[in-house]
Amino acid sequence: MTISIRDVEGVLEARSLTNPSLDALNPNDQSYRALLLQPAGPILADNTRIGPLDLAFADMQATKFLELATAKGHHLVVTPEYYLPIETLLKCVQGATFPAAGALWVLGCESMTPAQLEKFEADCAGYCDVIFDKDNAAAVQGIYYDPVAYCFVTKDKEGDDRRVVLLQFKTISSRDPHFFENKNLRCGSAIYQFKGVGEELALSTIICSDAFNIAADEKVRSKLARFATLIHIQLNPKPRHTDYLRYRIDTFSKNKDLNNCDIVCLNWAENMVQYDAPNGKHEAWKNESGSAWYISDHRCSSNDDEVENNERLGLYYSRHVKHRHVLHFHFSAAAFELTVAKVVQLGSYLHDNHLGPKVDARYTWDEEHQEWTSNAKCPDPGLSKLFSLTPHVETAFSSLKATESRLQVERAVALSCGLTKCKVNWFEARELDACKLGEDEIVRRATLCLDRDIPAQDARERRMKMVAALNTILSTQNLPRQIRDLAGGGVRVMWEANSPHTNVFKEGSQPALVAYLGMDPNPDAVRNVSDAAFELLRLENNDNHKHRIAVCYHTIDGQIEFANIKQLTDITHGGGSATSITEGP
Repeated sequence: MTISIRDVEGVLEARSLTNPSLDALNPNDQSYRALLLQPAGPILADNTRIGPLDLAFADMQATKFLELATAKGHHLVVTPEYYLPIETLLKCVQGATFPAAGALWVLGCESMTPAQLEKFEADCAGYCDVIFDKDNAAAVQGIYYDPVAYCFVTKDKEGDDRRVVLLQFKTISSRDPHFFENKNLRCGSAIYQFKGVGEELALSTIICSDAFNIAADEKVRSKLARFATLIHIQLNPKPRHTDYLRYRIDTFSKNKDLNNCDIVCLNWAENMVQYDAPNGKHEAWKNESGSAWYISDHRCSSNDDEVENNERLGLYYSRHVKHRHVLHFHFSAAAFELTVAKVVQLGSYLHDNHLGPKVDARYTWDEEHQEWTSNAKCPDPGLSKLFSLTPHVETAFSSLKATESRLQVERAVALSCGLTKCKVNWFEARELDACKLGEDEIVRRATLCLDRDIPAQDARERRMKMVAALNTILSTQNLPRQIRDLAGGGVRVMWEANSPHTNVFKEGSQPALVAYLGMDPNPDAVRNVSDAAFELLRLENNDNHKHRIAVCYHTIDGQIEFANIKQLTDITHGGGSATSITEGP
């Protein structure tokens, strides 16, 4: 289906209403505050509706969520596809819980039939303007719409405040094995775009499989991405499916000066259950959530303070191969409160905020008190289970388990498994190989075990076991002369900022860089890791430990072998670079 982007200002002007002045789209130096809900299921999907199975419970949770948004004055509030009950939306329109002037609520709602739309419009009369495209298609063209409701306050021509609910409908059905949604969905044809002061900033929403349509139309995709916030709400068991992420790859591949944008993907929580009738058959999705905030390369910090503060509250860092930062939300049900800098700000460059989205609070549902409660406890991303993988792993990581910094764990693992490059800032979050995100968007970090990808899980476990093997070798084997004082136990596999290229520490000894490369590694790999290790400590130029380097592995017959690092014994070595390894871009 051909889709169009419609300017909200024009839609409102035709109804004698003004364009709303939205704080999130004001290109000044003041950050805005966002509140995003990632709800739990189960859901119901049948021939009458798609939405929460227990509408009464969803209404209570959603009402409390929106009351929180109203009380705290969030500027941008988002719920995912098919979530918000119609009853909740109507109560907001008719009551006090509604966005203040300058705020925008982007509410993915349960499905709505044409009859429900008409009733909703009638029930809102006298309270707000309800705007949506009238549909004259025959009834056989689908039973219900998949709506997102934009709620905001604007003014009429007399200057009086007017509440508005602008409804946008999904433009193309998702593909499921039985073409269920294809049969039942009535499709829209428009994507609405809000623009701010001077039209410098824009905001739009796509609904789940709308991604198919915008990926296929470069003109539409480019317009939605330029100096914009693009919200992608979903109820999606496979959010990383190639067809769903294609629009992001295509967007990120274009000239970065023309697609400075935030893409905010918001799905339901992990492990959803879908019912085909209120008391009928049900299916466990065993899904990931995949909610994430994608942000341009120059607009997000990868410094430890920002990364670790976010990760304590369940927002985890990675860097996309297409030069974007990607912040992944913890998969469990929660509401996330964030402070976000504008995509563009027109004031002094001194006020440019390059820190990226910052999590201020993570709310979880308090069943006892029936409300959303700020939860300062860091959600476990599966790391504790990985630490206890085997007794040897648990022993090897005993020191690292005490640190709150997942980046320190990643760095210790990277050094222990062998670096093949000697880039001096390899340990920065944006440079860490573990934090690199490919076009498949599979998270391979050892410290973020939420991803269900089997090869990624296997790689995590393999690297943890390699660290355990290294720890055992250091404690039980005869060690080469340059690290002999580490023998006999008492070593700690760690990472410390004051010695960033070493990973093995022992009381009374200088730190060392020791790598274990597994079973029968390629000779080139042994040489590259040895050269990179020597070069890193040479560049660090600490006379106390610059020669404390060792690389070991198991031979094919199971023996422990330490590599011969020629630079340590070559008396002709003059102190210059021993490798041809370059810094790289």
